[in-house]
Amino acid sequence: MEKALQSHVMRRLCVGDMLRRSAQKSAKKEALVYSYKGTVTTRLTFEELNQKVNRFANALTKLGIKKGDRVAIISHNCSQYAIYLYALAKMGAWITPLNFALKAREITQLINHAEPVAFIVEDELLDNVRELQQDMPSVKHYILINLAGAKQLPERWLDFDQLCSERYSDAEPYFEVNGDDVMTLMYTSGTEAMPKGVMNSHSNWHSTFLSQLGDLNAVAWTPDECMIDSIPLYHVAGVNLLMATLGVQVKVIMHYEPSPQEILQLVQNEKVTYLVYPPTVFINILKLPIPNIEEFMRKTFASVKRVILFGAPIPGASMRKLVDILPEVYWMNYYGQSELTPLGTLLQYPDVLRKVKESEERFGGAEPIGQPHNMVEMKIVDENDNDVPPGTVGEMVARSASVMLGYYKEEEKTKEIFRGGWLHTGDLAIMDEEHHFYFVDRKKDVVKSGGENVSTVEVESVISGHPKVADVAIVGFSHPRWMEAVTAFVVAKPNESITEEEIIQFCKENLAGYKVPKKVIVLDEIPKNPSGKALKKDLRDQFQDIYQ
Repeated sequence: MEKALQSHVMRRLCVGDMLRRSAQKSAKKEALVYSYKGTVTTRLTFEELNQKVNRFANALTKLGIKKGDRVAIISHNCSQYAIYLYALAKMGAWITPLNFALKAREITQLINHAEPVAFIVEDELLDNVRELQQDMPSVKHYILINLAGAKQLPERWLDFDQLCSERYSDAEPYFEVNGDDVMTLMYTSGTEAMPKGVMNSHSNWHSTFLSQLGDLNAVAWTPDECMIDSIPLYHVAGVNLLMATLGVQVKVIMHYEPSPQEILQLVQNEKVTYLVYPPTVFINILKLPIPNIEEFMRKTFASVKRVILFGAPIPGASMRKLVDILPEVYWMNYYGQSELTPLGTLLQYPDVLRKVKESEERFGGAEPIGQPHNMVEMKIVDENDNDVPPGTVGEMVARSASVMLGYYKEEEKTKEIFRGGWLHTGDLAIMDEEHHFYFVDRKKDVVKSGGENVSTVEVESVISGHPKVADVAIVGFSHPRWMEAVTAFVVAKPNESITEEEIIQFCKENLAGYKVPKKVIVLDEIPKNPSGKALKKDLRDQFQDIYQ
């Protein structure tokens, strides 16, 4: 290694270094367990995982891929995905994941925006991508993840597993990687508009991992800790969970897709101690037609020590029931953004029930999301970016070493969101006197009906309390009289039927008149992203003519 590179490596901020250090400290400890469609197919120690990462990085380097190049991937969760993440982090190339649910037009749109030099594709998605190759001129190398082992390698394609096999050196790849270098280019979920490319740096990610060592340390880590990562790795939260957990030598369980039955089986078989899920996962378990569901949950989650809820509000009654059933679990509620890599706020267990009650009594059921993470400073401002007093609704703004570098190729949008030296989250919230925050709504989701602002979160919270309702989303649609009309989309519980009249009458009994939905549409399911957030953009597109 040249002296200049030696000096740089001595003090660099490179996330890839975290895996090497874990491998040095816990070489023979199991790091990654992967379940493919119900069968555990892979078990890797920290040493084995680091070796495969190094081989893959060295193989990509031989292909001419270098620092600053984008390498895209479209795949369900798998061990190869984890190898890809760490290899690119060590190389200084840009991790560029795509949602595996994207359609052809969406894939080519994002690929041509990111302009990657290589594209890694899972076998089940191979045929779709091959049809698009002529529309993606930047891609020079196509790499197949052959999970099922049934696909024939197309001509000029490379096999992922061969690129991390023993034919390549497992020597540690050292490059000049700086803290301000982009590590991930991750596209937002696009619940409201087309996705934007969020550039998160190595320093951003280091800040996040450092923060979480303190934020999540209320329950001490023990040698037998084990976390299950069901969040897709194209999502910033999935990457965060994987890398933060392996960074403290905690075993990670991954599986192909979030099947409830498989999750419950893995939790028991692998003695999982750490869960991170949207509240709907636990709410749906509570609704299972199982005799003595409380005893079932105590037995199923006997090994679990901590649970983070995220992505959607949980009704106060459901939160109280979960705490009552599993009082030994350290419950937390998490709010974060891709633009904050993905920090934000955390409601700690000692405050959960107290702040749920305060929300119900003072803030109309706004979701209690806790205090800012250790590496985040946050406040509430009005439309003119002036601070507002406690108890007042305004926009959350934040400052942190975890704030993204900006949106890729979107200079004007970046300036707008960074105005005044604060990251403008686009989320409305309330801050109380203890510097705890309560999520009210996305600014874009607030329904302006008849001159009044209606929080969709509040209306959703009320309707979710109806005994026949399993799920609900509130959307505002253009209306000739009201400007915007509060519109409810509901899903009935299994073996239940529900009518528009029932929901409207229930709302009239529990909400001010201007908050009552003008229409109620019963669906089989509400479209959602991997965080459990309703895709209201999809609902708007599908029902755009509802009041015409």
